[in-house]
Amino acid sequence: MPARYPEDCPAGFISQYFVISGDTMSSIARQLGTSEEELVAANPHISDPNLLFPGDVLCVPGFRKPTTCPANFQNHYEVQFGDTFDSIAQKLNIPVDQLIAANPHIPNPEFIFPFDILCVP
Repeated sequence: MPARYPEDCPAGFISQYFVISGDTMSSIARQLGTSEEELVAANPHISDPNLLFPGDVLCVPGFRKPTTCPANFQNHYEVQFGDTFDSIAQKLNIPVDQLIAANPHIPNPEFIFPFDILCVP
């Protein structure tokens, strides 16, 4: 079966994920810090969400913004391609656990996306 691609991704789902062997909607959602229902809804080009093929492309959450930042965190940082919480913390010379704690809108710190906005000191 040829890979399936989205024509367009809904607002808030601007990144893409390339399916690999063994992936399921629930495992991808868990990995990316979103719900399976949101992931399925954002990918109507996948007619049967229980049947994914390697090479399929999914719309995934991106460009998450905090609603508020802690009082001592007055600046913002826009995540770039290749960034991790560790690399950002090093770049900004702050403890990574402090950066993670200040950004509860990122449910899984292992997965951040380009254009996500983080609170920083």
